[in-house]
Amino acid sequence: PRSTLPPSTLPRGRLPNAMASATASPWVQGIAAGRSLARSARLRPAPVRTRRPSPARWRITTSAGLLDALEVKVPQSSTAEDVDEKSEFRSLMEKAGVKHQVRLASGARGRGLFPTGPVGWTESAVLLSVPLDVCICAPFGDEDAVANELGLNDGYKDTCTILRRAWQRRNGAKVPEAIVSLLDSGSGDDRELGVALWVLWACENGGEVWEAYARWLPKPDGQMPSLLLANERELTQLQDPTLAGEARRLHDAMAAAHKKIAVANAEARSMHGRTVREFTLEELRWGFALVASRAVASPVGDGGAAAAIMVPFFDMANHDDASAVSAIKSVRGTEDGDVENGTRVAVERAINQGVGGPRVVLETTRGLRNAHDEIVIQYDPSADNRELMLRYGFSLRGNINEKLPRPNDGSPASTCALTPGALKLALEAKGLMRESTPPEERRRLISVVANACLGLGGPTEDDSWELDEDACAKEAMDAVALRMHWREVLDAFETSAVEDESLLTAAEAGVLPGATANVVCAVEYRMERKKALATGIKALDAYVEWLSEDDGAE
Repeated sequence: PRSTLPPSTLPRGRLPNAMASATASPWVQGIAAGRSLARSARLRPAPVRTRRPSPARWRITTSAGLLDALEVKVPQSSTAEDVDEKSEFRSLMEKAGVKHQVRLASGARGRGLFPTGPVGWTESAVLLSVPLDVCICAPFGDEDAVANELGLNDGYKDTCTILRRAWQRRNGAKVPEAIVSLLDSGSGDDRELGVALWVLWACENGGEVWEAYARWLPKPDGQMPSLLLANERELTQLQDPTLAGEARRLHDAMAAAHKKIAVANAEARSMHGRTVREFTLEELRWGFALVASRAVASPVGDGGAAAAIMVPFFDMANHDDASAVSAIKSVRGTEDGDVENGTRVAVERAINQGVGGPRVVLETTRGLRNAHDEIVIQYDPSADNRELMLRYGFSLRGNINEKLPRPNDGSPASTCALTPGALKLALEAKGLMRESTPPEERRRLISVVANACLGLGGPTEDDSWELDEDACAKEAMDAVALRMHWREVLDAFETSAVEDESLLTAAEAGVLPGATANVVCAVEYRMERKKALATGIKALDAYVEWLSEDDGAE
């Protein structure tokens, strides 16, 4: 290969010609050791190539809005321990009018929902149907001033008001005017504060169901993982200044929101309305953490604007990768006619064995084999680990959505986009992506391709690419540049992935001092970042080596 740039302008580690300099790093020696890329340039059209990425390993399909990273394999179930020995959780569901085929138990992911037996084999089955008048449903986000002026928000606001009144009727508790004024505000900040206060108030004064359900919610006692509850020491354990900074900004926003409680109470008193207890900042942070990690965002009303819905019982389901998902959530019957027409709802419930009207439904996406096969959903199918940590307080090993860093300096490492089909083929040819590759590592490799190529590409791109001699040389140089950046980021961490793994083992054994839930989740998060980077480095090493090989050596 030849470069038109003088050697002094080339980033260190990239080769201006086929002969390596004496200082070239060993992992690029394969390109430079006298083997010209002219002999191995990918000049043949795709049909000539017989080795293509297997669909089971690379193809991503869409099903019900969920990205399936791999072929769907039913996860092996483990024995689940019942945590509802006195059937209190079950009795509470029945008292709330919830139709269900679930039980609360503890499994590999901690406490979660499990079926009462085999279900969903012949057709999708409803696991949970929670009446919406049991749920806290409130407007969310800033009001659209233009839509409001045109009268397009009226149905949405009326629907949320009707649902709030239905909640009050069902639970025998009237929401204080201090909270209602925040919920009816056009400000997204006010509405978010209103939802958090409603949840906190309901846990103390929301009637039999909500007051009883509050006992099942995680408490802010150091065992509820949430960056909204994290202290400075716990944020430092992330080893991610950007994520820690985002969490601190949320802390500041919650502190500012806390001051509004007194203002809302003063306004309520001036109108002879009821006030809400002035919760401490720590209590308010817990309320925000509950809403952030457990509320369902869904359109309601004929206008379809988003609302935040706190759904008791439903929020016990755990999240995992799409390949492990066994159920999907949906909110039904929230059109204006449904929430206003009591007769229609009564008839629907009579026909469907008690299920009908506005409700939140959890139903199977695959058959559940037995009572130990956990019900798993996805909170957000497109979230990377940074988003999962900020919103929910956990990360996933082998997150297919993980974003690997790039510099922001206009260099090749910041702008390059490798060829997806070529990189996929290389990873198979070099043995990194094969049937025996562990699922977590497969997902990391898929994430690496998406990051290095600025997208995964599709079947058409996989079958039509070709690289001539110049393109092959550029691919190698871009891969070297990106690899060097990932190596720099990995080397900058204060601890290694191996050290982090040891800390997690000690925490699991109960012998790690100060191992709060947030500390453990922070170590898990930073360890996965390092593993993802290490996989990326290994993949690009393999790609550069593959690009340097003769065709016959593939």
